[in-house]
Amino acid sequence: MKAAAVILALLCGTASAETTFGLHVASKHVPQRDQSNVNPGLYAITDSGWTVGGYRNSWRKLSVYAGKTWTLAEAGPVSLDLTLGAVTGYRTQKNKAGVRPLLLPSVVVGDEFRVRIAYGPRFDPKAGSHLVHLMVERSF
Repeated sequence: MKAAAVILALLCGTASAETTFGLHVASKHVPQRDQSNVNPGLYAITDSGWTVGGYRNSWRKLSVYAGKTWTLAEAGPVSLDLTLGAVTGYRTQKNKAGVRPLLLPSVVVGDEFRVRIAYGPRFDPKAGSHLVHLMVERSF
């Protein structure tokens, strides 16, 4: 409950002239290990690109993140975005919880309601997985 209050406060604090609010829905990990593909959560992106959110991560822990999202290319209702920031809730190489960098390219499709499909690259070839993540969003 405390984590949900923190996420809600972050989301409300980001609201601006036009803010996009979204839902984290699900993921697919390749190769699939013992990660969860059910990753519910919430996020907000301001009209200037500032991004905050939280979700139940692949290891069934709360992750909170913040960063900035840029639109790199647009063609009609399709855009290519890149989010850079930091995320909590994952173990470091020394097996400690900590803050890790966030690098998340995504394709966004739609006008009023949008689908965002993000790709999380696998940085360590000996551990972890590539990630494809589904989100839905709308701007207000």
